[in-house]
Amino acid sequence: MALIPEPQKMDRYPANLSDFYSHLTVSKELFNMIKCPVLVIAGERDLNAPLPTVANAYNMIPNSQPGVIHNAGHGFF
Repeated sequence: MALIPEPQKMDRYPANLSDFYSHLTVSKELFNMIKCPVLVIAGERDLNAPLPTVANAYNMIPNSQPGVIHNAGHGFF
């Protein structure tokens, strides 16, 4: 119950997640709010987040390190 206090609402998760990503605005200002070290991991063959996009994010996040998983797609982890 601590992890999913309202399990009856789990069927809404896919729609809510899609809505979240459809309206999310990512900016340098947002990335600059990150204060902890970050490992930015990407799959070399990720079609959802291509390497140039991930590299741009890495360059905007202070105190970050890049990590590329060769020959991997979006769901490699």
